[in-house]
Amino acid sequence: MTTQAARGLFALAVLAYIAVLLWFSPLLLQDYPNHLARAQILADLLFRHGAEFGQSFRFHLLLTPYISGDLVLSSLVQVAGFKAAAAIWAILTFLSLPAAVYAYLRTRGASTEVTLLVLFISLYLSTDTFFVMGFFEFKLSIALVLVALAMVELLRQRWSGVRFGMFAALIVLTYLTHLAAIAFIAAAIGASAVWRVGLRKSRIDREIYLFIPIVCVLVWHLVEAVTYRQPGDLAGQQNYWGTVASKVARLSWDLVRYHRKRDSVVIATFLILLFYMGSRRIWRREGMVTPQVLEPLGYAVLFVGLYIVLPFEQTEASYIDVRALVLVPFFVVLGLLSLPPSTAPSTSRLNAPAICLAAAAACVNLGYLVFHFQKESVWLVQYRAIVADIPANSTVLPVSTERKTGNLLRHLHAASFAVIDRHALIPYLFSGDNGSPMKYFRYVHKPYGPDEIWYQSRWDRLVDWLQVSRQCQYLLITKPFDADRIRISTRTVAENDAAALLAVE
Repeated sequence: MTTQAARGLFALAVLAYIAVLLWFSPLLLQDYPNHLARAQILADLLFRHGAEFGQSFRFHLLLTPYISGDLVLSSLVQVAGFKAAAAIWAILTFLSLPAAVYAYLRTRGASTEVTLLVLFISLYLSTDTFFVMGFFEFKLSIALVLVALAMVELLRQRWSGVRFGMFAALIVLTYLTHLAAIAFIAAAIGASAVWRVGLRKSRIDREIYLFIPIVCVLVWHLVEAVTYRQPGDLAGQQNYWGTVASKVARLSWDLVRYHRKRDSVVIATFLILLFYMGSRRIWRREGMVTPQVLEPLGYAVLFVGLYIVLPFEQTEASYIDVRALVLVPFFVVLGLLSLPPSTAPSTSRLNAPAICLAAAAACVNLGYLVFHFQKESVWLVQYRAIVADIPANSTVLPVSTERKTGNLLRHLHAASFAVIDRHALIPYLFSGDNGSPMKYFRYVHKPYGPDEIWYQSRWDRLVDWLQVSRQCQYLLITKPFDADRIRISTRTVAENDAAALLAVE
């Protein structure tokens, strides 16, 4: 297969993914509606002086994680409208990883065949569990990790003040996107610095300079950003490391999305691809003990180690340890493909079976996504039909009744469409009041809301129904639900197979 044909095949695959994301937008991806609702509110507060939401929410510019993504997304909402912004942001998030992978591979001098194979695999990794959970800022920050490592590679090749300034600016942008990425960059640079200084491939003073911007943003976060918390803010999570059994079970967490068995089929296609590529490599010591092989594999071991030592959740953050697993498949694949090929590579033609198998694996993944996106799209149409019956600017208590499927609580934040469509007030938007990292965004007067998953966890005793009856005008409940667990008098305003809207009497 010619290089031009392989590139064309990859371009078609990317266009197919983009078309799917456009067609099904706004995507019902667990947390995404919540972020979209906040972006719509911020667009009003920033550009329209709070004409619609100024009585209920407030914004104060703070240099903290998530602020960069929120400013960009709210600007997109203002310029392009909600629906277009929702699609554009999903597409940009999806494309960020393949773009970062390409930049990183270019700095490493990877061959065309290796680059194309890894790019096909990046389409799968870009639509992992965190993507379908709507953790878009985190996904963008993972792309920034690879860009930062590419920038470090360029600095090690030729040091200059301009490049170092670009690297420092990139670290600041990464911090303003997501804090976890700063920890990943620091760990990766530290591990590679030890490796390179030990082999005399880098100077120790230059390696120390690389940590200056990282240390600066961490000091800022630990000294200044923590002061943005207010006494009444909720504690988002309890400290929880997990058990040895749970750590082992979650090793595949990032690749299990909607359904473990169905995802296993998708994972199997990529394992077949890896087996085929591995069979065409030379597994001899002289080929394996090289920096091109050992460095990416060392990164993979490093991130697995971070996964082991990090907690699963703690105050203001959850899914902490499994975030470290996101880059592991990428570095394992890169290390595998960095082994010398069993036959001399052709300068004009690529391995056609490998390219076709990689493209097929990407298509299998896309088909899997389309299957679930279609189901979620049909459900969302029904749900928003119920939302349309909510009087504008009402106070609504959402009740999520669905259990987890795969790693997802798929409809947990679907009620954010009540904010988007009807400008309703709900108590569950990510904000400083709710113990979320977005300290710059707060309610003026947050309505009462019990724990968001009280229904699935059967924490009925934690619900103060007197407060619900006093502060909430409507209940928006996903189906099916047990009416006996709703302990206040209500009347049904509207219902269908997706949800019911109950007026509080």
